[in-house]
Amino acid sequence: MKVVITNTVALNGGDAAILMAVMKLTQLAFGEQIQFSIYDSHPQIARTYYPQLHFRQLVYFQATETIANRYLRKLLKPLNQWRFYGAVWCWQRGLTWLSKRLLSPAELDTLRDYATADLIVSTGGTYLVENYAIKPRLFDYWISLLLQKPLIFFTQSLGPFRQRCHRTALQEIFTRSQLVLLRDQLSRQYLKELQIPANKTCVSADAVFAFADPTVLAAASRRPLPQAERLRVAISVRYWTHFKQDSPEVGMARFRGAIAALCGYLVETHNAEIVFLSTCQGIPEYRYDDSQVGVAIAESLPDPVRQRVRVNRDFHSPEDMLTLLPEFDLTIATRMHMAILSLVAGVPVFPIAYEFKTQELFNRLGLGEWVQSIDQMDESCVPILDQYLQALPQLRPALFEQVRQEHQVAIASAQLVQQAFRTRGQSA
Repeated sequence: MKVVITNTVALNGGDAAILMAVMKLTQLAFGEQIQFSIYDSHPQIARTYYPQLHFRQLVYFQATETIANRYLRKLLKPLNQWRFYGAVWCWQRGLTWLSKRLLSPAELDTLRDYATADLIVSTGGTYLVENYAIKPRLFDYWISLLLQKPLIFFTQSLGPFRQRCHRTALQEIFTRSQLVLLRDQLSRQYLKELQIPANKTCVSADAVFAFADPTVLAAASRRPLPQAERLRVAISVRYWTHFKQDSPEVGMARFRGAIAALCGYLVETHNAEIVFLSTCQGIPEYRYDDSQVGVAIAESLPDPVRQRVRVNRDFHSPEDMLTLLPEFDLTIATRMHMAILSLVAGVPVFPIAYEFKTQELFNRLGLGEWVQSIDQMDESCVPILDQYLQALPQLRPALFEQVRQEHQVAIASAQLVQQAFRTRGQSA
């Protein structure tokens, strides 16, 4: 069987974890012998860090980035898209000779790759939101549907869609797809507003919960915080620009101040050792490096606190993270997949939300009241963390039982994908 996975950004460690989980769950659905083609935003760089995977350039950028002059490229972008659409139309009607005239050899190879796929999967994550560019994703979906390939969306947090062009396009795309897996009820509500049939959507767990080990979770539910020893804390931070009320400069200054206050509290009250560690770091070619924010915060700390803080700036694959995280007693997580990987590793999380997906996740886990919003976060979060640590012995059993259930739901999503694929085959 051949499966195309699209819209990945493997240089983001959280997205890499999703990709690995989607591959695992697809193999659970259809067997180990699957040929995967992975379409990524930065395929050449991704190959360096994940040489075992077969990465290719996203179709949209193959079709539209062929001209060096950026002004001419922008002017001809719509024409290049229609050129690719025309080649697909010809291919479907057996006019392959005309497709070859319309496309470059590399583009033709991509068209052949899509055309010979048994299933196309749009990876899980949060990219169908209007903070990010949606047009490249839409182009990919139209190619998939023009080729009459079954299209499945893995667990997403998406919407709201306020722009009419997005609403119109996605309404048709989601309706014609086989299945849209969602991570939360709010995303499902956004699809309901688009009048997507209910039988096309299903709320499931984030794919990365598939990596959980029930034995690890059972032990984590009983593990107390160390009393005599130093508390070991991992902190994930990130740069953020989409503050609702403040400029990026003001919002980030307030956020850094809040994290610095948490560091001071943890060192002075809990004798903590702190490591800034995140899922987005250590890849110089990627535009995000969370360790830069960690360094800025660490350098702002008073010396007695700073001596107990370290910034880990290395690249770590998802597998590496699952090896590193059990060393900690607590994670303060801004990146959502830093939170999920920590929970999978049996480490409790004090969550910070920069998008609704984190609030929705921790609502599911029964810890919604503890989520700190990056938009309002300031030094008042210190007493809240103190209360959280005091409550943690009582919270642990229910928390890790809920993580175990998320693991089961994530595993069950493989069967949902299998059923959607078979249903399409029966109706074809």
